Amino acid sequence: MRSKRRCIPIRPANKIFYVVDANFLANKRINEKQIQSPSEQGRVISAKKYWSVIDKQLDEGLAMVYVLDLCIAETFKVLAKKYYNNESIFKNHTSYTYAKRKLHEDLHLSSKKAKASVRSIKYHDIQTNRDIVISVDRFFEKACKQKSNVSVVDLMILATSKYLIDFYGIDRDDMKLITQDCPLYELAKSYQDLPVTFNPSYNIDSAEKVFV
Repeated sequence: MRSKRRCIPIRPANKIFYVVDANFLANKRINEKQIQSPSEQGRVISAKKYWSVIDKQLDEGLAMVYVLDLCIAETFKVLAKKYYNNESIFKNHTSYTYAKRKLHEDLHLSSKKAKASVRSIKYHDIQTNRDIVISVDRFFEKACKQKSNVSVVDLMILATSKYLIDFYGIDRDDMKLITQDCPLYELAKSYQDLPVTFNPSYNIDSAEKVFV
């Protein structure tokens, strides 16, 4: 039987806090019909199945998505590379601009909403700070020992999830780390004090098996 820790309730008793990486976030705004590679198309489709559930949870106030500020920049870079490297993901500049605008709408909190007495916060960007930077060293040491091919930004995602637990007081069981970066996924799983990590691209973590 699948462990409860490896499942995410569609209608959770407690709010779920998602920490996401750039690839998973970018795939939300990529048109899979324009992708030639079956494997890459599968990655985008699997990500969108997750986002379909997460978006409903966000609309119902059952979840919140945390994104490190550096990951936001990385996400826009992912979209830009796919456009300017002529990967045919975007038919033209209009479709590229549309994807960027929709991503901006996801992440942006207008002044009007920010001033409201009752605010529905779906996405919250986490600013890179001293506590996150310092704790990266811990993850960097293990990554080197395991010869894991992860970037500094990847390690900062792990540090961010630990920061949210320690400084925001979020229960580890209420937090889920979602990444489609395989080395980051494997490294994150090796830590007992980090939230459960999911990779939508893997069959074992497919939306059909994870969301219950």
